[in-house]
Amino acid sequence: MYMTKYPCVYMRGGTSKAVFFHEKDLPKDQSKWDEIFLKVMGSPDVKQIDGMGGTVSSTSKIAIISPSDRDDVDVNYTFRQVDIVIPRVDGSANCGNISSAVGPFAIDEGLVPAVEPITVVRILNTNTNKIIEEHVRVKDGKAMVHGDEVIKGVPGTGSRIDMYFEDPAGSKTGKLFPTGKKKEIFDVPGYGPAEVTVLDCSNPMVFIKASDLGIKGTELVELNQDKDVMEHIERIRGMAAVKCGFVDNWEAARTESTSAPKVSIISAPQDYVDMDGNTVKSQDMDICVRAISVGSLHKAYPMTVAVGTGAAARIPGTIVYETAVNDKNKDIIRLGHSSGITEVDIKMDGEKVLKGGVTRTARRIMDGYVYIRD
Repeated sequence: MYMTKYPCVYMRGGTSKAVFFHEKDLPKDQSKWDEIFLKVMGSPDVKQIDGMGGTVSSTSKIAIISPSDRDDVDVNYTFRQVDIVIPRVDGSANCGNISSAVGPFAIDEGLVPAVEPITVVRILNTNTNKIIEEHVRVKDGKAMVHGDEVIKGVPGTGSRIDMYFEDPAGSKTGKLFPTGKKKEIFDVPGYGPAEVTVLDCSNPMVFIKASDLGIKGTELVELNQDKDVMEHIERIRGMAAVKCGFVDNWEAARTESTSAPKVSIISAPQDYVDMDGNTVKSQDMDICVRAISVGSLHKAYPMTVAVGTGAAARIPGTIVYETAVNDKNKDIIRLGHSSGITEVDIKMDGEKVLKGGVTRTARRIMDGYVYIRD
């Protein structure tokens, strides 16, 4: 039995990690990609012991990069979420955190000329057909790594990357509100009514009130052990997937639409202790949020969901707007999540979302070859 090797770069982007490939280094026949990516990550296996995966959704990711032939775009970026427990590779959504590493990767790999002190990289995410603009600090021809920027969920500091998700509405469904409603009641099988907002902004997502799940909204990883609540969440997510047109019945979302829609659990600002043991104060946030990613609590908060949450907090009639405690007209929305506070900058024109801005850090961890068994 032989092994095949592929050139790659292992990078952290925000609070996630991914194996980055140049598209030219992968087989032209894209039908072969899923099998390769599963082997790269060591899936399916809860330990992912025979691959690069880190046993949680935020570290079981793939990015494929290629030059763009569009005048307004520098590089194309395709994202894949590799499931851990089932043999599935999902391309139905983007990852905002991994998006933040695309700019530095493109600069360091020579796909974009390095311009000091800041290089602007325009990225087309092929999953959503939306453009992300990144402002990357550069020194000596390379993306900077060291800096003073702190992002919650990542130890230490790094070089600031300013990201702007342009015209993010309707990333997969073509509509900001895929169901045509700003909020609605789902009659959840086995659980009863739950008020939700289904939104498609950078990624499709469904917002659920913590109170409708019978939880406080400040829970951390212990939520993963509450099988009843997690089943309740998955049924709501499945119903939202049906409403978005991703599956024919809610049960199918478990295997056919594992990454979309995303889930955000919302509650009014409240004190809690975050993943690092720090006390987060209610007065420092506009809304308390928790994200569920591929069936587990996200240990921070996905950036695409942050953009969607910020937008929903600015639009009257959504449950996010009704739950958030802030000046409804301000651009900065402060989200209190599992690892602390993240600010998202939302530019609106009435109820049209012009762009959402977030700040991240990213860095190259290693490069070389990944070996997979044939």
